[in-house]
Amino acid sequence: MRRALLLAVLSAALAAALAPAASAVGYETLTTELQAPTAIAFRPGVANPVVAEQKGRIVTVRKGKVVVLADLADRVGQGGGEQGLLGLVFHPRYAENRLLFVNYTDQAGNTQIVRFKTGRFHKPLKGSAKTILSVRQPYANHNGGSLAFGPDGFLYIGLGDGGSGGDPGNRAQNPNTPLGKILRINVDEGDPYAIPATNPFAGGGGNPAVWALGLRNPWRFSFDRRGGGLWVGDVGQKQREEVSFVPKAAPPLPNFGWNAFEGDRPYAPQPTRGDLITPIAAYDHAQGCSVVGGYVYRGRAIRGLRGHYVFGDWCKGAIWSITRKDPTRVPVGVTLAKLTTFGEDDQGELYAASGSGRLIRLVP
Repeated sequence: MRRALLLAVLSAALAAALAPAASAVGYETLTTELQAPTAIAFRPGVANPVVAEQKGRIVTVRKGKVVVLADLADRVGQGGGEQGLLGLVFHPRYAENRLLFVNYTDQAGNTQIVRFKTGRFHKPLKGSAKTILSVRQPYANHNGGSLAFGPDGFLYIGLGDGGSGGDPGNRAQNPNTPLGKILRINVDEGDPYAIPATNPFAGGGGNPAVWALGLRNPWRFSFDRRGGGLWVGDVGQKQREEVSFVPKAAPPLPNFGWNAFEGDRPYAPQPTRGDLITPIAAYDHAQGCSVVGGYVYRGRAIRGLRGHYVFGDWCKGAIWSITRKDPTRVPVGVTLAKLTTFGEDDQGELYAASGSGRLIRLVP
């Protein structure tokens, strides 16, 4: 009897040691005064987060105060609930070139990727605006919005399938349109950009800016700062939400499967070109309804979370972690109602924002 009890105690202790330290995660609120935040970015070497707000403001948060850096409301359109200022990213050499890239839908509902130079106090100079890419959107939803620089130095742009429901134009699997894709461009060469020679259709056969296809609405994706792999949260239709991973040594043409598949389930079976990317994790709408992609935690503050991919769901406000080896969703111990986005600072610490205006930082 004593031996059985001892074994039970040891087994419980071992399980606790092996499990992620989700219960140890908390948060601190940096502000509750944001207006529908959609994206969080950090200037290299600067601790204060920069936040995009849906109606067009770019703000920073300093000691709990929201400071407006720019207001692009005159450029940004919001004819639908998924439109607006949707993404921003600073150039990896921002300290040298002061370049900021933003992703928004304009007054006509079309996607615009625009570059700004920043001036005094890091404020974007409106006179410096240069349109890098324009994409016509047939519907008001599924605009994507994510921007990220990869370890190769190229700019990656997430675009949804163009909207409506079920991808009626079968755009996600059509290599000739940028919709339903992740694009990859070189913003350091060409005017306004150059096509990387290793893009799948750089030599023809499809849109040369396309890097990956088969996406429904890749709201948020990120590169792991250790290893360089790409994690993508792609919002599902009515059944499945998905998180997928593409290693740094990516296949020639990653295909995330939509709309042949919705997550890990068949949707509209059809041939898929390239290399099919099977989701690492997928969940149904009993657990949530709109995945919000996050980051692999590489910070120092939360030891039990290191190496775990942290993401969540807008509908449930849940925040989970998974690993490539174990895709079981584990609650980190923090929920955030109307979760919209995550951010990562220079030290690898993680932040999250709520559509109701709250900005938090994850802490032990």
